Amino acid sequence: MSDRPARAFTYLLVDNGLLQEVSAGYEEDDAKRRPVWLEPIYGERALKVSPLLIDIEAADESGDIELVMRYLNARKPALHASIIESSLNLTNAAQHLRRFIFILDPEGKQFTLRFADGAVLGPLSSILTAAQWATMKGPISRWGIHDRSGSIVYLSPGEQYLQVPTPLTLDREQLAALDEASEPDHFIAKVRMMRHDKSLPGTPVEQYTWALKARQIWRLKNITSSLILERLTEAALITRGKVLQDDDIEHLLETDNPAESQEGLSEL
Repeated sequence: MSDRPARAFTYLLVDNGLLQEVSAGYEEDDAKRRPVWLEPIYGERALKVSPLLIDIEAADESGDIELVMRYLNARKPALHASIIESSLNLTNAAQHLRRFIFILDPEGKQFTLRFADGAVLGPLSSILTAAQWATMKGPISRWGIHDRSGSIVYLSPGEQYLQVPTPLTLDREQLAALDEASEPDHFIAKVRMMRHDKSLPGTPVEQYTWALKARQIWRLKNITSSLILERLTEAALITRGKVLQDDDIEHLLETDNPAESQEGLSEL
């Protein structure tokens, strides 16, 4: 019997959907011509939004490392890319990740889990139960994500011997927490769209902080209008968070007239 340690592979897990948003996504006309170093997690029909698993060493040996680096550097910060270390080869590692394409709610309704997006994967590792996270991390020895400052953060190692069936079933609290974690990013994206992708003040960390604070105020006031939250987030971003400290903000958010609130936020 050999005591030689198992070979370790290093992969990039890239969210092709997020790459499409910056016109840098991977596309193919013929799956037979797919690079040997790349394995989509979704089927061919969903390739544009699929996570892509990339064997870094194989890409280097094929002379394609510059292309891989273009994928990695297409967005700053690189929330679209995480780093996986595993003893599984490319085919088997991709097959493992396919177990988590979908999650179920308590009634068995199926949802897609965007686990290649660092904004989802980061909180996911703490939202899942210990057994659920151990099942997902499974044969992955280390899993690092990029945070909003551009640093690499390694996710919890998990309990190696805990396992549950897949697809994972999340309870209502877990589903709500997962939705809530991604909402500030959704509203930042809405503001960018409203402003036709004009640049916004601040770093990605600051923008997320301002959007999160706007959402916290909106929830504290028990407001249900998403339009008001859009305006509040826009105002928070444009003013670098200063509007959230304005004395008039309380009155605008407490009024029973949503149109008045939106108009007032626009003026501020």
